[in-house]
Amino acid sequence: MKSWKGKKRLSLRAKAIIILCFFLCFIVLSILYLANIVNPVIYQATEAQIKSSAQKALSSAVYSIVSSNTDTYSDIINYTYNDKGAVSLIKVNSYYVNILSRKIAALAQGNIDNVVNSGINVHLGAFSGITVLVNLGPSVTMDLNSIGTVTTIFRSEFLNAGINQTNHRIYVNIKSSVCVVLPIYSPTIETETEILIGETIIVGEVPSTYLQSSYLDEMLNLVPH
Repeated sequence: MKSWKGKKRLSLRAKAIIILCFFLCFIVLSILYLANIVNPVIYQATEAQIKSSAQKALSSAVYSIVSSNTDTYSDIINYTYNDKGAVSLIKVNSYYVNILSRKIAALAQGNIDNVVNSGINVHLGAFSGITVLVNLGPSVTMDLNSIGTVTTIFRSEFLNAGINQTNHRIYVNIKSSVCVVLPIYSPTIETETEILIGETIIVGEVPSTYLQSSYLDEMLNLVPH
């Protein structure tokens, strides 16, 4: 009698261990499925939307700040000509560039925060991990997080515009990072856009020292020769 009860207790313990093993295997497989199958599908479904929204937010900030100035180019750049009519010195108004940079970055960060607070809509079919089901089912709003702060860099470009003429353009390069909150891990989506904010035609020879510079901060320390 005792032997039969012992075998029965052993059988129940063995069943419990088997059930626990199955449960642990289910958890592990679920994690692997989410990480390797579901997350990439959701990422693909949201990446384009997030980049599009972020790019609009960044561009809107630049246009809003720049449009409030009558002549952004002349506020940033000043020329000095020699007796022969050639450019002898290009001065960058670093004070104004810093103010402009801060204004653009602050407004862009606010716009990005609005995008983050709105979240991103994903169809429930995307959570199946099957690509063909991405656009099926009701929409689910997923959380977003802003990573770091918006950064701005001003870029300068000189182009040949004809005989003894040079087209000088100034661009602002602006970057942001947004992370989409997914199961298991949260990938970061970086958005970068470059916008022309001012240009002019320079009549006369431009020193080669300036022609070889790409960024406004490089031009601050240049000595023409």
